[in-house]
Amino acid sequence: MQNMDINDARTFIAVVEAGSVSRAARELHLTQPAVTRRVQRLEQAIGAQLIDRRKRPFALTDVGQAAIERCRRLVATRDELKALAQAGALPTRECRIGVAHALTEFALTEPIDELRTVYPSVVVRLFTGWSNELVRRVRSGALDAAVVLLPEGEGPPAGTDGNALAGEQLLVIAARQRQRKPMALREAAETGWILNPEGCAARAWLQRSLAKGGLPLRVAVEAYNYELQISLVGRGRGLGLVPSRLLARSPARKQVSAVRVRGLEFPMKVWMITAMLAAGLEEPLGTLGGALQRQLVKRH
Repeated sequence: MQNMDINDARTFIAVVEAGSVSRAARELHLTQPAVTRRVQRLEQAIGAQLIDRRKRPFALTDVGQAAIERCRRLVATRDELKALAQAGALPTRECRIGVAHALTEFALTEPIDELRTVYPSVVVRLFTGWSNELVRRVRSGALDAAVVLLPEGEGPPAGTDGNALAGEQLLVIAARQRQRKPMALREAAETGWILNPEGCAARAWLQRSLAKGGLPLRVAVEAYNYELQISLVGRGRGLGLVPSRLLARSPARKQVSAVRVRGLEFPMKVWMITAMLAAGLEEPLGTLGGALQRQLVKRH
């Protein structure tokens, strides 16, 4: 094995976290060819290909999957040693945490304040995305942990660890009427839905539930913002699927009402999924998970 350049390892980490060479180049303020050369030098030093260049989107080889966490440990160790060499300096550690779109409303201010109070040397980096995407990033080592929504009965996938923090109640909503009877599954399927874009765990659960009855999912509007979804439902544009905690605080809540759809249930749980190799972060992540759980229980 040739000597490994620490900057090549940093660049490889940046490519994995960014998900592409072009995005990593922008973040590192380098040209794409310069980023590619650094990754190639690292591959030559290791003696194996790290990125499968035949696949789109970006994918790591088996060796790349094994190498990424070791590169992170190498860079973290080097940074800690450098910090220790500075008189009075405390070693720092970066903690990369993903938060599902549906959970960003929790405003992680209080839990992160608690984490930073207990562990002032831990630097927190937050990322948002769909639950399935964030779980994949934890498995690949691009994230140390992620707070996600999973259907009840599902747990952490192979290669990860995790804890269930709280239940999540999802409600089907429609424009408010004085008396609203339960809807049949077919009637709900024939009505247009106002939902998050594809990738949303709740939308996928709804689609599977309808498919079990041989029914399609008809999407009338896709929108990331729950407040916009609730407003559109209130204007009679279709059915919606929203967390009860968001509906309870929505300015448009009086324009809609929850609807029971026979044969349609959405048992979900909030999980904190952690990487198996989040070395040195077990206690900080435990502190964050405990603070999140207390906040979730308080807000339900």
